[in-house]
Amino acid sequence: MLTVAVLSRVEVRRDGVPAPVPSGLTTELLVRLALDAGRPVRAERLVEELWPGTTGTRLNTLQAKVSQLRRALGDPAALIGASDGYTLAVDPGRVDAVRALRLADEGAALLAAGDPAASAVICHEGLALFGAEVLPAAGGAGWVLPHRVRLEETRLRLLEDELAARLALGATGELVGELESLVAVHPLRERLWALLITALYRAGRQADALAASRRVARVLADELGVDPGPELAALERGVLAHDPALTPGVASAPVGRRRGNTPVPATPLAGRVDELAALLAALEGNRLVTVVGPAGVGKTRLAVEAARREAAPEGAWLVRLEGVRTADEVPLAIADAVPGVDGSRGDVATDLRGADLLLLLDNCEHLADGVAPLVAAVLGAAPRVRVLATSQRPLGLDGELVHQLDPLPEADAVALFAQRAAERRASFALTGETAPAVAQLCRALDCLPLAIELAAARTRIMTVPEIARRLDDRFTLLADPTSTRPERRRTLAAALSWSYDLLFPDDQRGLWALAQFPGGATMPALEHVLGGLGVPPGSALDVVDRLVDRSLVTADADAAGATRYRLLESVRVFSADRAAEAGAAGAAADALVAWTAQMAATVAGTVRGPDQAAQVAVTAAERATIDAALARARATEPVTGLRIAVDLGWAWVLLDDAAAAGRLRAARLAVDDPPRDLEVRALLLESWLEAMSGDLTAARTLLDRATALAGGDASLAVLARWYGGFVLPQEGRAGEALADLARCRDAYAAGGASWEEGGSCLLAAFASLALGDPAGGRAACEEAIGILRPIGDAWALLHAEGALGRIAHAEERHADAARHHGYAAEAADRLGFGGAAALHRVHLGRAQHQAGDPGAADTLRRAVAGAQLAGDRRLLALAQVAQAEVLRCAGDRPGARDLLEAACRWYAESGAGEGAALAACLRATVRAEDGEPGAREELQAIRDAADTAGDREVHALAATALGDPADV
Repeated sequence: MLTVAVLSRVEVRRDGVPAPVPSGLTTELLVRLALDAGRPVRAERLVEELWPGTTGTRLNTLQAKVSQLRRALGDPAALIGASDGYTLAVDPGRVDAVRALRLADEGAALLAAGDPAASAVICHEGLALFGAEVLPAAGGAGWVLPHRVRLEETRLRLLEDELAARLALGATGELVGELESLVAVHPLRERLWALLITALYRAGRQADALAASRRVARVLADELGVDPGPELAALERGVLAHDPALTPGVASAPVGRRRGNTPVPATPLAGRVDELAALLAALEGNRLVTVVGPAGVGKTRLAVEAARREAAPEGAWLVRLEGVRTADEVPLAIADAVPGVDGSRGDVATDLRGADLLLLLDNCEHLADGVAPLVAAVLGAAPRVRVLATSQRPLGLDGELVHQLDPLPEADAVALFAQRAAERRASFALTGETAPAVAQLCRALDCLPLAIELAAARTRIMTVPEIARRLDDRFTLLADPTSTRPERRRTLAAALSWSYDLLFPDDQRGLWALAQFPGGATMPALEHVLGGLGVPPGSALDVVDRLVDRSLVTADADAAGATRYRLLESVRVFSADRAAEAGAAGAAADALVAWTAQMAATVAGTVRGPDQAAQVAVTAAERATIDAALARARATEPVTGLRIAVDLGWAWVLLDDAAAAGRLRAARLAVDDPPRDLEVRALLLESWLEAMSGDLTAARTLLDRATALAGGDASLAVLARWYGGFVLPQEGRAGEALADLARCRDAYAAGGASWEEGGSCLLAAFASLALGDPAGGRAACEEAIGILRPIGDAWALLHAEGALGRIAHAEERHADAARHHGYAAEAADRLGFGGAAALHRVHLGRAQHQAGDPGAADTLRRAVAGAQLAGDRRLLALAQVAQAEVLRCAGDRPGARDLLEAACRWYAESGAGEGAALAACLRATVRAEDGEPGAREELQAIRDAADTAGDREVHALAATALGDPADV
């Protein structure tokens, strides 16, 4: 299901997953089509609006942008082209701009029908769709102006209707400030003036209401030369005559009861539109609803807002329990809040018999076991009483509906920060420059409302970047000494302490253990660390269950398919501090290292067999845990840290992990006198990873050090030659690589090391290809497949498939080449090997191009994106060279030249590598086609070098460019 947001920041989501849209005119095209979602927009009109004033703009330019947008949307059917134009095939109700228009109409209709409560909810939902600017992605384009004006007017309509609904629901004095600000900004909006005058009158300020009436008359006369309209004129007469119609009657409450005590918040609820609507719906059909969530998530604020909008005949009554110490004191607290309840007898259920009200019990977590029977008794004795509770854990009663409240969505978090910051610093504004920093800060604060409000309070004396830099000391930063709220709502530390102090000792240790895992933990990992803290393994499940129940821990599935238990970052930092205070941080961190070492040993033993994909997924999922364990090990157990890094090294190779070489280096340098075998293996893995990233100079230095260190150790010397089989061909020394790999193959065959033997054959296949020997490559590849297939190493087999594709390419069997590379790319995607998938797509794109398949350009774009995502500069250069080939053949020599210059510059800086000769040949070809002096001489030199190296493809390309078909 597709949803599109264009009102503020452009965002496309498919089934809840963001779909990135290219910037520039592609985004502007999306905005334009979204405003007419579900309806066709003529192609000629799109060209006229998006490229105004240009001459010679062809429809195929639009078609190119449509193709880009269609790919970004991820579904060809989402953007339909027909004779009547282009249609964004999405439900208009899922485009925020269209939805805002509909909500404005719906809110107005509900208000006119006498349902202000529903109207307020609808209007608030509509207003939440808007940002600081309307349709900012369209910039200052002429076509957008009427749409922008219409939507700005819609925003004002929604605002006016929401204020009118709140006024109808009884709000008065708290609206005056908002309305005064609004009439200052929109002095000609007569309806805003009417609302202000009415609010002033209902607040008992008749003189101020009359003054406002006369003020608007002067403004209209000065600005427009007109008198106030009939509504304002009638309103002034009503104020002068004390017209009873200006004060709607309030239904009389039963004797001894008032209509509730829920406070009127000083500021509107930020976001939470869907949550509020869901909570109101839950209260309609359930007599007991408990809002649960972690400390600081905004449970009380949401519950109070819902209670204020509830239409219980005898009102909604807030009972604050945070200061109540025991269950015996709960009836007294209810009696203090709800008239007609005698707390001294403790029989609240009897006192509420016959009542028809909503009871809001706030902060029940520390009294849940005592509150639960009281609530059960009330619900049994008073069938028209409903209970809304807030707690960090459910009450556990039959019929209880649990409403889980999570941290804010990022957009709502940013809006809340901006709202609160503007209250503290009048000059604060959310702009294109400040919004990214605010969003980053909100993410760092887990989008937790209390943390965001406390951070925003600091904007009075600090900038947003300054606040972000101080998050390492977040509990000092996130305190508001000027606030008059209760202590636990003035500091984040106090709010978390409230939750923490209610826990059993083992549950506190559960938080200490989870604090060691920056990315969350699986149950086996958590059990291991809990064991290091003295919690028996059999108790771990119950500990986690209680922590989840108290909303301190969340549980979800990770990429490896395992359930992962996580802490919000603020809770994690707090728990780590408590562990340190208890003197348990060291034991927990050491247990983390021990578990990581066990996990790494398992990965090392199984990553080359049928369990490969699962072990690679585990390595990826535990990346943050591994980093934490390695950091601890460097300080306390450096040899263990080095062993962990070496054991995980090959999994990092398969993942194309850009940070892996740095991890290995840090682990190696932390050991003063490392065991020789570990140091050699670490150096060789670093060398392979550096070669993968394109830094052949570093790869060679590391390989030489490892070879020298291996010395007379036969097994280590063979291993060094084997790793050299990957580095040497990239240095243009494929012949040396073949000789070394033959020795490796023989040694490993003699020792029964089947995987290493098969790997030698596979590397030999690629070395043969580099020498222009496809027949030798095929023989080595087939031998490798025969050895590796029984082992079940999927990564090696998909690279063998890629080798077969390159052999077919060399033999000009382009359809076969595309088939092999396509299979390899899809297999790599399934296995989660992103870098390998991008590499195979480079070769797939080249094969498609050679076969005349127009899909080559799209394949290569995906390859470039994959290389960028993997952070693999070598692979990116290779993909750009292939893209340049396609552009040159399409006649775009400037575009091809830009890509080739960038690639050749990178190859020169990194010491050559795969694709360097092809890049140089293509660049020289483009230069020759442009008539540059010296280009033909450069091509002749490239042809001679390719002839010497046995590179048939580059030799043929250079010969063709030189016009020498006999030499092709």
